[in-house]
Amino acid sequence: MDFKTKFKISGQVLQNLFEGGNSPLSEHFLRWKLWSKWRDLMGTSIADMSEPVGYSDKKLYVYVKNPTMMHHMYFLKNNMVRKIQKDFHPHFINDIVFTLDRKKVPSSEIEKDKIKDSLSSILNKDRD
Repeated sequence: MDFKTKFKISGQVLQNLFEGGNSPLSEHFLRWKLWSKWRDLMGTSIADMSEPVGYSDKKLYVYVKNPTMMHHMYFLKNNMVRKIQKDFHPHFINDIVFTLDRKKVPSSEIEKDKIKDSLSSILNKDRD
C-alpha cells in the first residue's frame, strides 16, 4: 500500500475543503494562508513595512510601521484589495484597514470564540 500517495491525496482533499469556503474553518485557514503569502502578494517593500494582524467581517487589518508608509499605502489600498482578490481569493476581503496601533485591531478573543464555535458546529454535525 502506498501511504505517501494516500497522504498527498488526503492533504489535497483537506486543502480543497478549507479553500472552498464551505467549511466553518475555511475562513481561519484562508486567513493563515494570506498571512503566510503576504510577502509574495504585496512585494518586499510593502511587506517590510506592514503585516496583516487581524481579520473580521471581510476586513483585513494591516499594521503599518510608520505614518509615512501608512499614507503611501492608503493610496495603494484599492490596488492591494484587487491584488488579493485576483491572486489569492476573490471573496475573502472587501476592505483593508490600516493602523499604527495594534489595539485598534479586533481582539483575538473574538477570533478564538469564532474558532470554538466553528469547531463545536463541526463536532455537533459529526455526532448527528
